[in-house]
Amino acid sequence: MVDSPLPSRERLTVAEEVYRALKRDVTMLKHKPGASLSEQDLANLYGSSRVPVREACRRLQQEGLLTAVPYKGYFVNQISIKEIRDCYDLRQLLESHALKLATERASREDLERLESLAKTEYTFNDWASYADFLDANLDFHMQLAALSANERLVLALADLLGSMQRFFFLGLDLDDFASEMRLEHEELISLVQQGSSDAVIGCLTRQITDSYGRIMRAIANRGINLPLE
Repeated sequence: MVDSPLPSRERLTVAEEVYRALKRDVTMLKHKPGASLSEQDLANLYGSSRVPVREACRRLQQEGLLTAVPYKGYFVNQISIKEIRDCYDLRQLLESHALKLATERASREDLERLESLAKTEYTFNDWASYADFLDANLDFHMQLAALSANERLVLALADLLGSMQRFFFLGLDLDDFASEMRLEHEELISLVQQGSSDAVIGCLTRQITDSYGRIMRAIANRGINLPLE
């Protein structure tokens, strides 16, 4: 049976809703790494036809979360220990340079606009809260990086951090780090305001190292069996 095409405006609206719901479920590991997904099953799950599902899946393929296999459907991309390590190495390089430039170029008014985002916390053991926090956390880091005024750098960092959301989720459920992570955000803003790029990069390096450690502990504590490569 062929799906009846929706009017363009409606199709895009439904596709956006399916995209956001599917991406959130992949990020929250409701669709586990390696899981097989069919267009019809996803259409049933998200209450749409197959056309918006296909558009949503195409976007998630571009973001590195899904892989399409002819005649078999879609598969959620695996996570490996090497991929996590490689992503954190690259994050260190990109975000450090972005914040160095932001320290040189951001105004006090720019940073004051980020203060409300910096205060966002999550509720431990509340998965819906985790999802909202991950969105806000990504927004905070991207708005801070955008103060670098280097659009290419910001785009590369956005792509990287977006693909790392699944990793970050693992760390949230290890223990209640909500207030600790809020303080980390506030510390970054304070140091950028002070104008010391060395202090900003040192703070960011410590925070990235802590984040990586939380994820590795979560994987070990929960007995999650990830391939090494």
